[in-house]
Amino acid sequence: MTYDADIRGHLPLAPHVFQILLSLLEEDLHGYALLKDIAERTGGEMALGTSTLYAALQRLVKEGFLEEVDPPVDEESRGPPRKYFRLTGEGRALARAEALRVGRLHRMVGETALAEALGSAGAGEEGA
Repeated sequence: MTYDADIRGHLPLAPHVFQILLSLLEEDLHGYALLKDIAERTGGEMALGTSTLYAALQRLVKEGFLEEVDPPVDEESRGPPRKYFRLTGEGRALARAEALRVGRLHRMVGETALAEALGSAGAGEEGA
């Protein structure tokens, strides 16, 4: 995969897809752990359903951005084995490209009349 052209062709990412990539930046996780991490990191703003999560995971694996990996040796699951996911090099490049894109959007907003309205809103609040 040639990163520049192929990665840009996948942008912009759906917000839930970007959140999945962010969750996997530092460690391999299984589906339920991904759901919890995303909900916690977004303060409950994004609570994915399992069908949405697993459809996105399957697509990301198929496209080469994620790979399924064996569970950790100390994994103790009382049910069927959990599927763990890991970012590939292409997945890291995709996350980085989306982060850069979002950063550019943030700077653009800062150069508009919205910046003043957002600056007067409390932290974490939506201003109008």
